[in-house]
Amino acid sequence: MKNYYLSRTEQEIIRILKSADIVAVEEIRGLFPGLSGNMVKKVLSSLVRKGYLYRLKRGLYLVNEEPGKPLIKNPYKMALTLFPGYIAFSSALRLYDLIEYEPFTIFVATPRKSGEKEIGGYTIKVLALGEKAVGMTIKNGVYTSTLAKTFFDCFYKPSYCGGYSEVTKALYEAEKIDWSEFLRYFKRFASNSLCQRTGYVLELARNLDIEVPEEVIEYMRSMVKTWTKLVPMLPSRGRGVREWKLIDNLGKERILGWAYG
Repeated sequence: MKNYYLSRTEQEIIRILKSADIVAVEEIRGLFPGLSGNMVKKVLSSLVRKGYLYRLKRGLYLVNEEPGKPLIKNPYKMALTLFPGYIAFSSALRLYDLIEYEPFTIFVATPRKSGEKEIGGYTIKVLALGEKAVGMTIKNGVYTSTLAKTFFDCFYKPSYCGGYSEVTKALYEAEKIDWSEFLRYFKRFASNSLCQRTGYVLELARNLDIEVPEEVIEYMRSMVKTWTKLVPMLPSRGRGVREWKLIDNLGKERILGWAYG
């Protein structure tokens, strides 16, 4: 059986840190200048062993309200503490209240190095977007993609936000999108095929009275060059849409079905 007895020093540290989410060694040293560096190290190791702290990485700890498995109060803040970047894809849609469920995979976009880490029931998935890792703001106290950039990212990698059905549903729920900003990302980063796929889906979305400016549709249409598939990884079975030179191998029902179900 684990020993949860706390020394007087440990009790004082936990009392001070109780309201914190994440704490660094430097902060503890600043709060307790009377403790030597070696003593701070020993106390932190003891608190980790007893379950009051969870070591995220060297010098950084998650504070638990009571001993046991990691209690994550703010998974987005934790994810960005571990992996500097911005909250993206379905996680960003959730921050904007555009999806109903609470994702237990937290997506972080970074310029370099993808990765994955599991902590306390959450999976943090880090995606290296290279030069596309731009367009962020502060939302609910954490760095996240702007709404326009969130939609660009979701069209760029729809599998990370639940697919085109979730994208169109989020478009329907969004109150105001900066379409000029949205278009800037396509002009800067998008391939012809990405523009074709996006233009086709946006045109379908207009059936739901989603107000997509004609300028956006026209730009996407101007990028149509050769035939492509809506979902590159699926077989080439589906309806051929000559205007977009696109094979819809997913189907309108699966893209907009949520609106008619």
